[in-house]
Amino acid sequence: MFNYFPKNYMWSSALMLSIMAGGDLGQIDRQLAPLRDTEEADTDAWTRAWDRAGALQVEFAEEDLRRGLPRSAINRFLRASNYYLTGERQTPPGPEKMNSYELARAAFVKAVSVMERPLERVEVESPDGILPGYLIPARDVDGPAPVVVFYNGFDVTKELLYGFIRGEFADRGIACLVIDTPGTGEPLRLRGVPSRPDYEVPTTAIVDYLLTRPDIDPERIGLLDISLGGYYAPRGASFEHRIKAVAAWGGVWDYGALWQHRWDTRSKHTPVPFWQLPWVMGTETMEQALVRVREFRLADAIPHLTQPLLIVHASGDKGIPLPDAEQAFEAAGSTDKQLRVFDGTDGGEEHCNADDPDPARQLIADWFAKRL
Repeated sequence: MFNYFPKNYMWSSALMLSIMAGGDLGQIDRQLAPLRDTEEADTDAWTRAWDRAGALQVEFAEEDLRRGLPRSAINRFLRASNYYLTGERQTPPGPEKMNSYELARAAFVKAVSVMERPLERVEVESPDGILPGYLIPARDVDGPAPVVVFYNGFDVTKELLYGFIRGEFADRGIACLVIDTPGTGEPLRLRGVPSRPDYEVPTTAIVDYLLTRPDIDPERIGLLDISLGGYYAPRGASFEHRIKAVAAWGGVWDYGALWQHRWDTRSKHTPVPFWQLPWVMGTETMEQALVRVREFRLADAIPHLTQPLLIVHASGDKGIPLPDAEQAFEAAGSTDKQLRVFDGTDGGEEHCNADDPDPARQLIADWFAKRL
């Protein structure tokens, strides 16, 4: 992986994820360069730098609109949202975090409002309250279209999910629903809804919603995840068989054991700050969070998975090691299953292939196109 911050794996990983979602290294470097060689990670300086990068793109986007350049403005607004969210991911809960998040949402909404084929904001009723998402419509499809539901991982949002996938499914005649679920995005940030181990609950609610839509084919619903979503999606599909195919962009096996190891060793290769675990788990202390996250393991669930399964992993993933993906693959009950490992020459070797994501992105989209 390109270690933009030589002394900070977490920050380098976050920067690469921003580029994966459509960020521009030149724009980023103009704001982040002063932080490259700092000995101590200054969270406030990090947040301010990304907020400046976002604000500058909003300013340019508004000028593009005044000049009658909507396509340029859309890209500017999307990058602004990306930059605000990249800073927000490493910012502890509080006013600064909420400010960055709201600026990110506003920039994304502005981008959507200018799109020639705008995304549709949807709100799914669930036992955890409303799960908000954006439906990316399929292109050139007569009648009901197949759809792939795309879940967040541990610390991203539906807006970043859109940056990861853009029109790859739409161009293949597949709709895509990027959605915030328990423990992510709006439910966590605006309503304090933590994650839950039984992810078949939100999965079933989402499928129920999709079945009400005449533009969606109820027999061709797929489920994709990224990072911790490597637990969420296989778990959900294991007990919700109206899902017809599932792909994990990053394999997960025992997330509790993984976090216990990170905490015991105070690992410097953790892609997120340690405070995020209690925040996402909805606990007051790290000790409580480490107990709760023990439930996030696939051993009892994934043997029930019978649908086609794709796991895409990276050979040098420092966030979730390759043996975790291999264990999930071996235990899956699917007969049609594939584990694809990229090694840094044919695709990204780091977490979620963020250092060279397009080969994984194309593989995933093509795999679903053949199975839905």
